[in-house]
Amino acid sequence: MVSSLTSGQTMLDILKLMPSEHFGEIIIDSLIKNNKFYPTRNSEEEIIKYTLTDVNDTTGTLRIEMTFETGQRGFIIRELRRIKVKDNEFIIVYSVINGAPIAFGQSELITYRLKRGQLTKTKQSLLPSNIGLADFVKPNTPDSVIEKYSGYSNHSYDLTYSGDNICYVLYESFDSFGIDKSWLLGNKIQFIFERREFKRGSPSFSEE
Repeated sequence: MVSSLTSGQTMLDILKLMPSEHFGEIIIDSLIKNNKFYPTRNSEEEIIKYTLTDVNDTTGTLRIEMTFETGQRGFIIRELRRIKVKDNEFIIVYSVINGAPIAFGQSELITYRLKRGQLTKTKQSLLPSNIGLADFVKPNTPDSVIEKYSGYSNHSYDLTYSGDNICYVLYESFDSFGIDKSWLLGNKIQFIFERREFKRGSPSFSEE
């Protein structure tokens, strides 16, 4: 939580500071002004819409969703998260998830440091990128179980809806297909920012 923000620290300020390469065809000023953006390449057969949502300076979150208005089910979700290090210094996490409702995953994760209005990419990501399904199951879980789990689950970072922390989340539909969940250790892994780095927690189950 941020009690007061100066110029250059709001989520929309940070969005404007982000490298343009992250947003491709999106015209950021237009997206901010209208909370949505339609690229010029749209046609009757394919209408792409970008929506700016979950902009919250208290929680330090922002989300851009790419969807289709013509029935295609693919999507791209870009998220930003601002985490305070100290006065006038923040960590900015940028995440991209893409795919379709039935199959999606993490495609990009980058961390930046925002200090006195200057945005600088960290030398290495402060969050792991090599995390996956194997991190959610018990030791010695049979390969056959992991293979079955992988067919009915997706996993990615959640920057927007995890409260004060960042979570890596396992999205699964095991109950719907009668799949034994006893090999699971949890469905989320929390990352808590302490002393200028993220501390990784053990897998646990969401209370929801």
